[in-house]
Amino acid sequence: MRNPPNPVDYNDIFNDSLSDTLFSSSSTSPIPNSFNISSFNVNGLKTSGQGSFKIDQISSFFTQQYISFDGVVNTYLSPKQMKFLSKRIKDYSSFHSNLDSTKHGRSSGGVSLFIHNSLATHVQFYESHSSRILSVDLYFKGNVKL
Repeated sequence: MRNPPNPVDYNDIFNDSLSDTLFSSSSTSPIPNSFNISSFNVNGLKTSGQGSFKIDQISSFFTQQYISFDGVVNTYLSPKQMKFLSKRIKDYSSFHSNLDSTKHGRSSGGVSLFIHNSLATHVQFYESHSSRILSVDLYFKGNVKL
């Protein structure tokens, strides 16, 4: 597992100079028998026009950095809305939390987990515990649970 040396603020991705660095740098090939994990606080995907743009940027990042697992937080979307947008991310399966319908405004959050299809085939169970907590069980050969 490789972690980036410094966390990246998702809002900085839209800064042209950082975007050029993140998305046009030469990526190395994935290390065999390893996986990369990333996480983005997107601060909303409901904004008109920006949701699709952010999803496209995330998709590019996944491909270029060989991301295996990615958590996307603060989507503020229902699972149905997120499922529709996540179809734009090829080669990944997505799992989403349920939004708390009792709360009004942007306090309900929403989280999504994107897993590369090569690993998503091992998902046997997932559950939304709240609008901010999602659990996913992956089982591998020999009944090894991740």
